[in-house]
Amino acid sequence: MITFQSGDKTIRLDQIEPAGPGPFPAVLLVHGSGGNISFWLDSIAPFITRLGVALYAVHYFERTGTIRADTATILDGVHVPLWLDTLSDALEAIAARPTVNPRRIALLGISLGAFLSLAHATLPNRRRVRAIVEVSGGLDGDYIAGATATFPPTLILHGEQDTIVPVSRARTLDDLLTRLDIPHQIQLFPNEGHHFSPTAQLRILQATATFLGKRL
Repeated sequence: MITFQSGDKTIRLDQIEPAGPGPFPAVLLVHGSGGNISFWLDSIAPFITRLGVALYAVHYFERTGTIRADTATILDGVHVPLWLDTLSDALEAIAARPTVNPRRIALLGISLGAFLSLAHATLPNRRRVRAIVEVSGGLDGDYIAGATATFPPTLILHGEQDTIVPVSRARTLDDLLTRLDIPHQIQLFPNEGHHFSPTAQLRILQATATFLGKRL
């Protein structure tokens, strides 16, 4: 584990790096509202590291002292900007590592983390990322206007029966990226909700590894 500064806070960054000197492509995992980093980190690591890609996970809740984010927290206009700032700082910290190729970094966002990853790609003066994988997220209206032809190639993964983040969010993002002529893929999972079955989780991990293997 390594750390970096974001604002006046020290933020942890989990790391799983391939053997050797690099520089390697890298993926930054951005967790969801439950703050469950270990589940997705442990699940995705075997699929990512076998590609010779470094995997990192940012503890961005540490910027705000958050343990679990609820709707009020997400919509208060305070936390999300600070989390986006921390996401930017995390990308800079990763890019500065001698073992990482700074031109080949992707974001993998889960739920709230997917919203943040997509929003980050619309911000001016942000570090460009090579690709985004977003699982069960979407792009909020306040950030849609910032999406331009420079938006990264994106993989959209969503359950059709999601009652927390409706699948319409995935279809809206698909339409937006189509209009912007952004390379992207969308995979919807019938009979799957916000929390995927083991079978769907495996398909998500495989689709993620395939997409990132091509884009990184």
